Amino acid sequence: MKLKGHKVAAGKAEGEAVVSPEPFSFLGDISPDTGVCNIKRPELDGKSLIGKIIICPTGKGSTRGPLTAYRAAKNKVAPAGIICKEAEPVLAAGAIAARIPMIDRLKADLFKVIQAGDWIKMDADKGTVEVVKR
Repeated sequence: MKLKGHKVAAGKAEGEAVVSPEPFSFLGDISPDTGVCNIKRPELDGKSLIGKIIICPTGKGSTRGPLTAYRAAKNKVAPAGIICKEAEPVLAAGAIAARIPMIDRLKADLFKVIQAGDWIKMDADKGTVEVVKR
């Protein structure tokens, strides 16, 4: 399945989808030292986000988020990409600072077409997302 969206942060990525039904923040929701998710939900808590594509509705900002994203990228424990319904400025700044490709505003219901474990290929420069069902 191929989808079209809007480029937020440049680049290409592919990886397994990790789905968060709640807004995501680099500050508090991921350890910049280990890449482990800290979202207190059974399907997410303790899961590695290294090389994964985060699927979320939006971000929730703390101005330290971009620094944390950059730190995770420097430590080679950052997610490979982010796809959200609508970008929020702090999450977008984190993706840009860490050079994590990011797309928003897909022309489909994000949570109906992508489930946890699906394989995602994204080209943020073109605003395209390919979903390979698990």
